[in-house]
Amino acid sequence: MDAAKKNPLRNIVVNDNNLRFIKFKFNGTTQIGELLLNEIKSLYYIEKALLIAFPKIIKNSCSFELIEAITIHFEETKNHIIRLEDAFLCSNENPILQRNQSIECLINEIDTIIETTKFGSVRDAGIVLALSKIEHYEIATYNILSTYAASMNENAIAELLAESLNEEKITEMRLNKIADTLKF
Repeated sequence: MDAAKKNPLRNIVVNDNNLRFIKFKFNGTTQIGELLLNEIKSLYYIEKALLIAFPKIIKNSCSFELIEAITIHFEETKNHIIRLEDAFLCSNENPILQRNQSIECLINEIDTIIETTKFGSVRDAGIVLALSKIEHYEIATYNILSTYAASMNENAIAELLAESLNEEKITEMRLNKIADTLKF
């Protein structure tokens, strides 16, 4: 139980109110629909992980603009989760989280920045950089999955993913603007 408290994402996969890991393996016969669904499960994990991480990042950010940008994106992330749950419904699947080690590494990078810098503009610069990496990852994933869904005539899923993609792009622009205004 203590390990679960230290890392709230350690054993997350929702299925009939039980928590467990699911690791998917491909045997070479996987269809594009299975790939799409597995990546949506990964995005679901990413968004849930960020929802957990954002309050700590906000607490450790200095500039008003950065706090505001993260707070806005925190609220948008709640909508991303709802959209992903809707995408599961469109696929007649239950929402399941698939662990994403890439996001865990990127969130750990933010934790390291917070631990190794003083409260101020250098910490903010590190947070902006790390969040920008996360946004690039999310933008790439939402973009390609939306394209795949559209090519499979899964238009409802494509639209849900495209809507979140647009919000991720706006967040990326906000972060770039903040990076331009930081003073050292």
